[in-house]
Amino acid sequence: MAENSIIVENGVEKKPRRELKNISFNDGIFSGSDQFSAAMKMAMYLSKSTIIPKEFQGNEGNILIALEMSNRLGVGLMMVMQNLYVVNGRPSWSSQYIIAMINSSKKYKTELQYHMEGTGDDLSCYAYAEDYSGHEVKGPTITIEMSKKEGWYGKNGSKWPNMPEIMIKYRAASSFGRINCPDMIMGIYSTEEVVDGMVDYQILNPEESVKQEIESNANSQTLDFDNTDNKKEAMPEKDKIKDKITPEEIKAIEEAELETEQDDDLPDFMK
Repeated sequence: MAENSIIVENGVEKKPRRELKNISFNDGIFSGSDQFSAAMKMAMYLSKSTIIPKEFQGNEGNILIALEMSNRLGVGLMMVMQNLYVVNGRPSWSSQYIIAMINSSKKYKTELQYHMEGTGDDLSCYAYAEDYSGHEVKGPTITIEMSKKEGWYGKNGSKWPNMPEIMIKYRAASSFGRINCPDMIMGIYSTEEVVDGMVDYQILNPEESVKQEIESNANSQTLDFDNTDNKKEAMPEKDKIKDKITPEEIKAIEEAELETEQDDDLPDFMK
């Protein structure tokens, strides 16, 4: 049956339904033209929604990245968009989502747990879980003293002074994930880590960079090796002398220099 043929049912003309392609995203949205085209259509429609986070509204590019990440992680697209934040131009996971990913992955026999000791500045915490062999897998120990030395505690708008126990658990969980489950978080830092300035970043200004390069070039000196004056300036003294002496004298000077070079090659006791 031709694709554009018309079906008549009960005297009513109907266009045939177009068969939909079953496109697989197993190898990612960038694995082929069909996959990318389908992803672009999804991103276009989703970008018009008003119930998705503002970072994705009207931004098809961000939705494409979220779609690729959800495909790689094997989780829902909405879950990724609801928990992926952009701070200072960098994507970051919420700490709650990192904890949820670890707990729902079934990589460990138990869910993520926390060991806390001390109070005040001596408060410390590390996250741990038990694997299926019965071994305890630990993450790095985070302390209030560390948060103060690193500048997280005193940063403007920091939640560390008001919620130290929650913040120390969040940091312990994200550190556990970075060390023991890097495949789950895809190397992305938690929102709290980015806000606290744990991640180094630099915003490059192209105009300022070009300006600095121009100023640098302006202060440099260009050497023209084809310039005759430079050649004369760099000419050895003996070459200048050659212009004023006879060919026989030049030959005698060169023979004397050759004998001196040969003497320099001899051992000290033979000179």
